[in-house]
Amino acid sequence: MRNQVGVSRTEQAKGKLRRFYKSHFRRKKVWESIGMRRGECDRCGECCKILLRCPFLVELDDTTYCRIYEKRFSQCRLYPIEPKDIREIGGKCTYDFEMGQNLDD
Repeated sequence: MRNQVGVSRTEQAKGKLRRFYKSHFRRKKVWESIGMRRGECDRCGECCKILLRCPFLVELDDTTYCRIYEKRFSQCRLYPIEPKDIREIGGKCTYDFEMGQNLDD
């Protein structure tokens, strides 16, 4: 089954597990990657709806926010870790990465 951006639920689950693993056990690699990330979060909330909608996401009119923003989980603080994270939400993220980055391992 594919979601609205054409990514299967299996691919989304793999992405969530990858981000969880890297944000907890590969911190050095994650910080190297984040050093190549450009842009700012526009708080669209798309990353909060990957696979399952986050219970802390609040959507009012055209505004989204996190009820636990100051204490949010590390994988939320670090998103997106790699360019493929942006592809997972159909490219809707306002972050980007420097060209030539190869962070897959």
